[in-house]
Amino acid sequence: SDRERAVAGLLGRGLSNKAIGRAMRVSDNTVKFHLKNIYAKLGVGTRREAAQVLAGEASPESTSARRG
Repeated sequence: SDRERAVAGLLGRGLSNKAIGRAMRVSDNTVKFHLKNIYAKLGVGTRREAAQVLAGEASPESTSARRG
């Protein structure tokens, strides 16, 4: 969704959930909801893995292989 892309962009810039929420004028819970969806779509389980995939430093497959 457009909101998920916006959250992903801010995540890629290293912003915290609170800072993302302030920038988008949404609650922390809304940010967490979008992050959960982003992680699922990217096939990752952590914020760090998501940021790496979004930055092009890793593919979703390589982060999954490291997890397990």
